[in-house]
Amino acid sequence: MKKRILSALTAICLAASMTACAGSSSQTDSSSAESSSAADSSPEAAPKYDYVHGADVYYNLAEELKLFKTPMQQAGTCWLYAARASMQTSCEKATGKELKMEIYDMLEAIYGEGKQEGLFVNSSIDKLDLGGYQQFVADRLSAECKDGITLDSSMMIDPTDRETIKNAVRTRGGVTVGIDSRNCEVGMFGTYPTLIYKQAKIYDHAVTVIGWDDHFPKEYFKTPAEQDGAWIVYNSNLGGTYQYISYSSPLEYAISHTVSDKYSQVQSYDAGNVMGSYVKTGDSTKAANVFHKKGKLAAVGTFNNFDKQDIKIEIMSADFKNTLYTQDASLGYQGYQTVELTKPVDVENYAVVITYSKGAPVEGETIGFAVASYKTSIEKGQSFVFADGKWKDMTDSDINKVIKTDKVRSFIDGDCGAWKKFLTSSDIEAIKNPDFAPGNACIKALYAK
Repeated sequence: MKKRILSALTAICLAASMTACAGSSSQTDSSSAESSSAADSSPEAAPKYDYVHGADVYYNLAEELKLFKTPMQQAGTCWLYAARASMQTSCEKATGKELKMEIYDMLEAIYGEGKQEGLFVNSSIDKLDLGGYQQFVADRLSAECKDGITLDSSMMIDPTDRETIKNAVRTRGGVTVGIDSRNCEVGMFGTYPTLIYKQAKIYDHAVTVIGWDDHFPKEYFKTPAEQDGAWIVYNSNLGGTYQYISYSSPLEYAISHTVSDKYSQVQSYDAGNVMGSYVKTGDSTKAANVFHKKGKLAAVGTFNNFDKQDIKIEIMSADFKNTLYTQDASLGYQGYQTVELTKPVDVENYAVVITYSKGAPVEGETIGFAVASYKTSIEKGQSFVFADGKWKDMTDSDINKVIKTDKVRSFIDGDCGAWKKFLTSSDIEAIKNPDFAPGNACIKALYAK
């Protein structure tokens, strides 16, 4: 089916709105400021471009989702608006329902004081202006069930892998990516802004990919691109419209979040896997968390620090003597994911045991930065690793003698984006250091409604 020919508007200046994460400092996120789509404009009187989208190379989530909104961001919270858009599109695709999630609630959940561990922003820093990373969203929101909604996966994608991004948009929902919004050229194609840069100097802004047009003419950018084609994105710097970003403009930090309404609560000890930390005991590694909560266990959540990894899930008694349930699974991508149990298990005092073929994800140790602190805590009887033929408590003083600790690519590798101006060289070295005292195992228990 042919798409409508987009119409040109009178030239307008957008440069002022394209500074990195610019916006109001208001802490509210009222629905009255949210616009449903760019289709509300009336361009009939404007001249038309001689271009028609081809159905075989064009896709736009916004044309199939009726509830998706495109609000203007508040202050430096583009990363949260991008994450929420990814989750909103996922929610509507999966359930047909609108996801109502306030930006300031997300900010407080991630950076606020109302938790025992995780990220805590120093008092001299305004949380609204700090910026952040999608891994922070995955770490915090995967550990809670709010208003019947649980973040059930955060898929990290190679930002150069165009086909995987497309498949994720079509099957999962919007994909958040980092762009260079300072060193770019902004133009117009019909009613839609365009953006192009040949090389990124810094990835300072987060947007959400909601579609693509492989044949979008390279001449339609302010400076002609090197190739045809563009991503269609929701950019929270622009309210009520979508933006075309050239395929010639490199992206970074591609992550797809999904949410579920299947679960009632999440049991978890870890502050997340934001530092990309894992442990090994040999060719495979068996780790466990012991929980004490009565209910019907429906799924198990964990992080994966590798592209792919096979795992074996066992639900056992709290003393590891009896096996109640087993299931094999494959973790198909790097990031957080949940494995739904084929048959829910009635539990109360029990252990979730996972055997990892490559490495078991764990939270790292407490690290203080100039901008914030990453705090973790662990108590005896929570997390275990099987080594030397027996279960070892992760709080044991000699735990590092029976395991090998390591890290993979973290959020600060490459261009550090949002936190670049805050992190010192010693901060970066502390984050990258592969020799650490491990905390809790990153294993979560999700209960059925």
